[in-house]
Amino acid sequence: MSVKNRKQKKKEINIFDNVPTIADIILPDTLQEKMDHINLGYNKFTRTFVMTIYPEQTWVSWLDSLFHIGNINISVKIEPANNGNTINQLTRKLVQSQSEYATYSRQR
Repeated sequence: MSVKNRKQKKKEINIFDNVPTIADIILPDTLQEKMDHINLGYNKFTRTFVMTIYPEQTWVSWLDSLFHIGNINISVKIEPANNGNTINQLTRKLVQSQSEYATYSRQR
């Protein structure tokens, strides 16, 4: 086998070299981070607002006013709480509610 044949065998073309990865398909062409938003390609931008606690009172469709802004996506991330703290807080609320109910029923 000659030296020329060995070099040709080593130079075999891998057909998978030019296949785009998932990241190439999903990521936008440009990504520019600005002070108050992020540009994601041509004529697209995103902003993130974070709410760390929920309001004391909620109702059905309490987030509807946000959807009137335009094309908006809302995601919710709920982190689990410690079971011991949760049980203590719920027990305290239950005792408080039972006490208020007993006081209210005596006044009638």
